[in-house]
Amino acid sequence: MLEKHGPGRKSKNVYFAGCTASYVENDIGMATVRLLDEMGVDFTYVGTKENCCATPMLVAGKWDLFVETMKKNIDAVKETGADTVVTSCPACDMMWRRVYPDWAEKLGIEYNIDAKHYSEIAAEKIKAGEFEFPENGKDKVKVTWHDSCHIGRVSGVYEEPRELIKAVPGVKFVEMSHNREDAHCCGSVLTLIKDPPVAADVGKVKLDEATKAGAEKILALCPCYEFQLRVSADKKNVPVEVVDLARFASAALGYEFPDPNPEVKAQWAVFDAMIKLMTPEGFADLMGTMWPELIKAMPFGMGPMMRVMGKIPGALNLMKPMFPVLFPRLLPMMMPKVMPTMLDRVKARVPMPDYMAEQMPELMPKVMDNLMPHMIDDVVPLVTQPMIDYLRGKTKAA
Repeated sequence: MLEKHGPGRKSKNVYFAGCTASYVENDIGMATVRLLDEMGVDFTYVGTKENCCATPMLVAGKWDLFVETMKKNIDAVKETGADTVVTSCPACDMMWRRVYPDWAEKLGIEYNIDAKHYSEIAAEKIKAGEFEFPENGKDKVKVTWHDSCHIGRVSGVYEEPRELIKAVPGVKFVEMSHNREDAHCCGSVLTLIKDPPVAADVGKVKLDEATKAGAEKILALCPCYEFQLRVSADKKNVPVEVVDLARFASAALGYEFPDPNPEVKAQWAVFDAMIKLMTPEGFADLMGTMWPELIKAMPFGMGPMMRVMGKIPGALNLMKPMFPVLFPRLLPMMMPKVMPTMLDRVKARVPMPDYMAEQMPELMPKVMDNLMPHMIDDVVPLVTQPMIDYLRGKTKAA
């Protein structure tokens, strides 16, 4: 079916799938193009020329990389002759609708590109009588709608997804008590990165609100939020199914799609393990498996000196006040020497796929260079006593 829509084909509309739909929750992209096709929308896509929308680069302050990526995406869209980008991901929608136009104006780039979410196109088609769902004879199902932050508070798209849902035969739509502008965040992204347990607690608030409304399914359209709500439902054992809106609507047209949950859980296992590892506690625990290598890597002959002092009662305790000063200076010099060992330990702890394992030798040093200056003050108190215990012979490397 995709062959008739591109890539390389000219059209006024181009579908921009986004990273998560492309690489994790594939059903979102598949269902979106099915829905657009059934509605008679003429569109193309850019295929491998599609880059990340660059939201991560923007929020990380990587301005040069953000601009470079934005320009590539704008050029790829213009090559198709399109003047409208159709999105399924709210973050991508935000970039094409709000952020890219502002930056293009600042940089003197000709833009002239509109952005629409597929739910807006669907609502237009339904209102105009140009599209309707066939009767399917299925049992009634109660569903509710999650207003994600980006598509709602940023892009102002509230009613169109509801109109699409209500047009599906056999659906009883119920609202959560907090909706539209007052809807609760799902707890994803920043909370999920900084404090995953809190993210699950926040997600449970949303899920409990859905079950209280009597919903069997909570529909959403943000890939990251769907990811987070599924993880929260699994962790908190909440009996509500999280379903993508495009998948739900396309299923009503008779299409079937792969289950995204196995891939979501596999990706979450990697993400969860890496986040835990990159906390002060996680990194201190990782260092506890590497004391022989770390002591050996100490510059200026300090390693042998530390081992000697470990045999002198009370000597290392006298040095304790110096560790907060020494460690921040020594660790950057030690890291290159212990990096092979660190990579082995990380691979043993994180269930990463092969493609990620292949990238780790290049990525991990950069991660450490960026992370350690911010984390070292929290790490030092956690590793001081374990290192002293190791040097005294009281413990062994874990």
